[in-house]
Amino acid sequence: MDWDAITLLILAAFGLAGLVLTLSAEILSKIPAVITAWRRARAAWRGGTDDG
Repeated sequence: MDWDAITLLILAAFGLAGLVLTLSAEILSKIPAVITAWRRARAAWRGGTDDG
């Protein structure tokens, strides 16, 4: 393995790690909104209201 291949491998690994971290942060930040929407949908399905 030459230095060019090693450099590209390191850059690809860091790029992949950055992508995974960014996507994980985006997904985790949207979880509360998804839970709230799920609760409202359940309440609407049952015919009640969910004010909390």
